Amino acid sequence: MKRLLSILLLFTLIFGICSCAQKTEEEFLLDLNEVTGDGSAIDLDGYECTIIQEYDLEHPFQYPVGTLMADNYLKRLSDISDEFNCNVTIERALSNSVEGEMARIIAGLYVGEIACTHRPSVPARNGAFYPLDGLRDYIDYMNADKFGSLGLLEVGMFNGIPYTVSPVAWPGKQSSYSYNIFAVNEGIITRYGKTDPREYVENGEWTWDTFERIIPDYQINDGDYTATALNITWNIVDFAMMNGGDYVKVNDDGTVVPALDSIEIIETFDWCSKLFTQYADCISYLGHYEMVDAFIRQELVLAQTSFTHMINEMIYDVENYGVVPTPCGPRGTYGEWRSAYSDFDCMAIWVNANEPEAAAMIIDRMFEPFEGYETLEDIQEYASGIFYDKRDVEIYTTYLEHIRWNYYTRDNIYGYFSTAKDQAKAGKSGTEIVEKYAPAANLSVEEFVIPNYEFIMKYEAENS
Repeated sequence: MKRLLSILLLFTLIFGICSCAQKTEEEFLLDLNEVTGDGSAIDLDGYECTIIQEYDLEHPFQYPVGTLMADNYLKRLSDISDEFNCNVTIERALSNSVEGEMARIIAGLYVGEIACTHRPSVPARNGAFYPLDGLRDYIDYMNADKFGSLGLLEVGMFNGIPYTVSPVAWPGKQSSYSYNIFAVNEGIITRYGKTDPREYVENGEWTWDTFERIIPDYQINDGDYTATALNITWNIVDFAMMNGGDYVKVNDDGTVVPALDSIEIIETFDWCSKLFTQYADCISYLGHYEMVDAFIRQELVLAQTSFTHMINEMIYDVENYGVVPTPCGPRGTYGEWRSAYSDFDCMAIWVNANEPEAAAMIIDRMFEPFEGYETLEDIQEYASGIFYDKRDVEIYTTYLEHIRWNYYTRDNIYGYFSTAKDQAKAGKSGTEIVEKYAPAANLSVEEFVIPNYEFIMKYEAENS
């Protein structure tokens, strides 16, 4: 049945592209040159550009209505409408999710011009988005400062073709669902005279050895009051990333092969097994919502979480909080806080958009920095209203440079690290875990990750 649906979708999309596009790219460029002259202005001749977002209209592009950034975003859309002689509007997805709109695409129905989502991987894989590699004359998705690093393109990439870009130059768009940080209950640290873990980060000591040493020290048992030192909320892919682990490796002859059985990952699993068993009394494994409640009740010192979850759900009820990254393993590069994320705010162009070239130009103009927030220092000044300490701001505004997608919608890859966490809790060695579970996971890497690697190498060459 899945194969049949895929074939039907393919025919539908091919037909949609052929029948819905109003102009070829050559014709569009000719028209554009005629109206722009020296290129100083763009006239899209009343083009109707509808942005379909999965969020309710009280949260345009996830910014709450009435906030400064929501106002900036809405003003940007209005300015583009005036500058380009077009009409840019926002509508909510009828199914309340961009993924749900695929059914309308399959049925041959027009959806809109642009998709706004934080979960693009499934629509990208199933052909619901227009490939950006044919639109680079209108939107330079290789511009990392404007559209995000390689890892942020990766979430909307399939078979080496990018389909999405993210507005990383906008304040607040540095938050990802990447569980690469530990929220620190600074009130507990101060009350009991413990060394602030941010000092270890600052002094170049935030390593596995330090992390292992502080776990028993951060365990609080004071009469009727107990605080658990550490909560591991998600899986252990970020520990592997911080030990130099990756999905693939490049051999001397240039071939790319799966690497979920690498020495870096085996060592990570061994270390986690030691940590989880030796300090079992100091570590909990509460799920996200239970963790949030426990953190707010001052029952956790360190809690594995993401910036998105921390900002949206944790900080408003905690008097003082901090942030530290995942500690660096012996094979990692200190200060490169590598991690893997699930979702990120981005935009794509629907595969049967009426004018994909015009939509690309609108996104390109839209994602320019907002006035007054053109530099990293401006973004950090904005973030200082979220965090108490400049060290937290530094991590928040720079960690995206080394981020990768965790391929959570791909069979066995994300699940591999979840299974490894459970096996490590049971005391299994890295070799045991890898021998049992890596073969299936590496097959998925070969199917889904390696086809992207040709683009990845090209990207790295252009942005080195």
